[in-house]
Amino acid sequence: METTFDIVVGIDASADAELALRWALTDAGLTGTRIRAVLAWGPGGRPRVVDDISPSIGVDDLERAALQVLHDAVRRTPACDLAVDVVERTVYDAPSDALVEESRDALMLVVGARGLARMRRMFVGSVSARCAQEAPVPVVIVRGPAPPQPDRRPILVGVDGSVRSLAALRWAAVAARLRRVPLRVVHCWDAARYGQAEQYRHAELSPHAGCLPMIDEAVLEKAARITLDTALEEGLASDSDVAVDAALVAGSAAHGLIVAARSAQLLVVGARGHGGFSGLLLGSVSHQVVTHAPCPVAVIR
Repeated sequence: METTFDIVVGIDASADAELALRWALTDAGLTGTRIRAVLAWGPGGRPRVVDDISPSIGVDDLERAALQVLHDAVRRTPACDLAVDVVERTVYDAPSDALVEESRDALMLVVGARGLARMRRMFVGSVSARCAQEAPVPVVIVRGPAPPQPDRRPILVGVDGSVRSLAALRWAAVAARLRRVPLRVVHCWDAARYGQAEQYRHAELSPHAGCLPMIDEAVLEKAARITLDTALEEGLASDSDVAVDAALVAGSAAHGLIVAARSAQLLVVGARGHGGFSGLLLGSVSHQVVTHAPCPVAVIR
């Protein structure tokens, strides 16, 4: 398969999918990238509107209906100021399988947080959750409301010293530079758990036999500051064109990032950092922010 480096966008005629396409169009306009808008119409996964407008359940009729639904969704979405090439593609497959496969030769995958799922109470749909788990490229999960125009809010990124969070930091710096907005870098630390983490080495502490000694919070805060400063030095050493606002936030990582995201246009996280369980592809913090953050979330591998 030829590598095209498109931005792949999942379309299913939902409001969040159209917001995802709008987000992708803006990004593509800034980067000169092509959009590949993809609608999956396999059994059990296609938008109901495809069946509604199809004259029969024949494969040819359903495919034509899927193309029409996709074309209408692209046409309804306001374009950005810069011209963007949009390729429309329908795939006979389940939505999550189709989008993960389409992303293998792409630059990025963008999906709505919640599509036309049966369980409307869910904050994030099963398709977007699986894409965030399995896609081999950065995945942006978009939810409403529509952003202000122009959007001058900062790009927010969470760091914890892990390799994945440094990758997220570098990706966020590029996003902030392209949009000409500040980059807000946050490291969350929880005194109740921080002493158990890898940051012990920064404070020259050594827990013995699995027992945690009583440690002054000031020492742990100093270790947290070192983690943040080290991440900035390693992740942004060659990027001086971005206004950076770095901050320590006391409390759990997920809660701190979700609260900080209220004033951000995009939250960027690594797929899995120091926290969570090693068997999880996404990570507990990433999963929580994807599910509950009030702004679009980018998950970086």
